[in-house]
Amino acid sequence: MNTHLDRLWRLTDMLFLTGLAVALFLGSKVTPLLVIAGVLPIPFLLKTLKNRHYHVSIWSLLIPFGLYFGYCLLALFFFTGLEASDPRPVNPSLESYAIAIAMLVVGLVRGLQIRNLALLFQRVMPWLLIACFLVLSYMMFAGIRDACRVRGLAPWPFIPALLFSTLTFICLVGWEKLTGSERWLRVTLMAFSIVISTTYTGSRGVALAQVGVFGVFLILGFLPSLKSRIPSWYHLGLAAGAGLLVSFFIGVITDCGPASRFSSTFETVQTMASQLTATEEQTAVNAIPAPETGEALATTPSAPEAEVETSQAATVTKDEAISHRLAMWQTSITAIKESPIFGHGSLYLQKLIHATYGYEHNHNQYLTWLVTGGVIQLTLGLIFLAIPWFISNGLSTADRLILTIGVSLFWGLAMMFDAFLNLKFYTHYFCLLSGILYALSNSMQDKGSR
Repeated sequence: MNTHLDRLWRLTDMLFLTGLAVALFLGSKVTPLLVIAGVLPIPFLLKTLKNRHYHVSIWSLLIPFGLYFGYCLLALFFFTGLEASDPRPVNPSLESYAIAIAMLVVGLVRGLQIRNLALLFQRVMPWLLIACFLVLSYMMFAGIRDACRVRGLAPWPFIPALLFSTLTFICLVGWEKLTGSERWLRVTLMAFSIVISTTYTGSRGVALAQVGVFGVFLILGFLPSLKSRIPSWYHLGLAAGAGLLVSFFIGVITDCGPASRFSSTFETVQTMASQLTATEEQTAVNAIPAPETGEALATTPSAPEAEVETSQAATVTKDEAISHRLAMWQTSITAIKESPIFGHGSLYLQKLIHATYGYEHNHNQYLTWLVTGGVIQLTLGLIFLAIPWFISNGLSTADRLILTIGVSLFWGLAMMFDAFLNLKFYTHYFCLLSGILYALSNSMQDKGSR
């Protein structure tokens, strides 16, 4: 009887990790699987938590989490930034924060209940990601996509790109102890992550975040203390080259290559650079003293500030997504200057952005934090984002860096272009992942985990 129960619980362990992976194309539709494999087994496996030694203090997880969500809840009730007559937006909400807290609890408790989590994760997750890539590939070639962007049942195409890369980077933890075949499997996953971000989903912000992570790994790989403990320049270069090459051929076959979305990005950068140069030259001309005859240099009257912001965004790029972002960022910066320390209130962003641009957020997490909570919320948000560093205490320096760079830095760079932690799905997933990573860190420090 016990043998059958052990097999049942082992099956739920596998299904729980499967839910973590397939969420990248199922989105919130993965909830029933997480309930069955994540929530239901908890009361039956509570005995596994007794007399267990924890290598990492639970406070390393609860303190940054509690500081961030404690402030969010206080601001939600006592500092909304809305007038009595203003409509109350649906996001953020008490329900969203309650689910986020519940997701952390599920990820934490269920992760700690999984026997040999580190070993199971290292063996199973890479193959789950391979399976997910095959599913996304089928959707791409079968035309199950929005124009050239694959998202499956997820609400946004950023989800497959962000989650696949995040789980891939987590699989790099323990690089020093991996066998040759295990390393090459992870190199393949890194190449696939590039294909997904550049070609399958066209997620430019995620792709730029990947470039940043690869760059940091590349630099750290030259340090003698980290050599052979993190992916080398050879592995990174091969993954990047293979990913871009596959993306090129997929683009030729489907007419949905990286050029379809990234060309406008490069054009925007060139335009901004040329405008910046022109502005500097104009500033230098305006600095020339007026002629002694008293004749003033001719200048063009300035337009109203709001019109200037809109026209600047429109002239920089023809890409609607980029122009909207630039305009929203300019509007947000103006609001930040008015109240930089405490911000304008937890619900003020929708009032500021939605009425004018029609979006829930301003597509930049840092500007979002500054608008709603000022420097205070920005600081607490960065502490919350750094949870992988806090909970990896006790691991080797290389593994701590891989985990922090692959999760915190990766999400941090991607959130320069989207306010993920102001959207329900991303927030809930990050909370679930934080609990699992705490359990994973403890499991890796158990004797015989590898």
